[in-house]
Amino acid sequence: MPRKKKTAIKGSDPAYTSDFSQPLPTNKPVVEETPKPVVSKPEPAPEKSPAPKPTPKPTVKTEITNPKQPPAKPAPAAKPKSEPQVQGSGDKREIALSAAVKMDQQKQLDALEAQGTPAKIAITMAGRRAVEQFEPQPEYVEKQDVQRMPMRQGYKSTKRIDASLLDALRNKHDPHRLSSDSAMMRGQFEPLFWTCLDAVIKELNSKG
Repeated sequence: MPRKKKTAIKGSDPAYTSDFSQPLPTNKPVVEETPKPVVSKPEPAPEKSPAPKPTPKPTVKTEITNPKQPPAKPAPAAKPKSEPQVQGSGDKREIALSAAVKMDQQKQLDALEAQGTPAKIAITMAGRRAVEQFEPQPEYVEKQDVQRMPMRQGYKSTKRIDASLLDALRNKHDPHRLSSDSAMMRGQFEPLFWTCLDAVIKELNSKG
């Protein structure tokens, strides 16, 4: 049986070694480690301050007017009320006013009572009218000398009279202050009362 020929070794293998203390070479490719890319963290964007709010423009109200309609006229200013003029200084003093019934008037009052109307009603009606109509004058009037009934059958009331007017009358006609304010006015008031009483008696007789 023929012998096999030994394979002739030609050349030398640089990877071959007879030193078995060294690790055997491998045929795996050597992979070079590539450096990892450095990723830098993005810096936070600076916070923007809020933009200032725009100042609102003043609104102007426009009124739509009708060209055919005439413009409204402004209301006239109210005139101050004029206070009634008061004679003298304006200070008032309340005084008593009195008037007696004349004798001839008493006869007419008796006739009214006979018809059913008391004399007191006629006297009161006349007295109230006289007080309302009485306007004192700065002239002193003497008390008339006529026949009168007692004052208990007459009329008495009060009224506020200008104080300066009364004082002026008393300074001239009663400097010693012997008479009252009522006495200073009786000469003016009593004739007015008599006129009112005659008118009331006439009215009551017409109704009776």
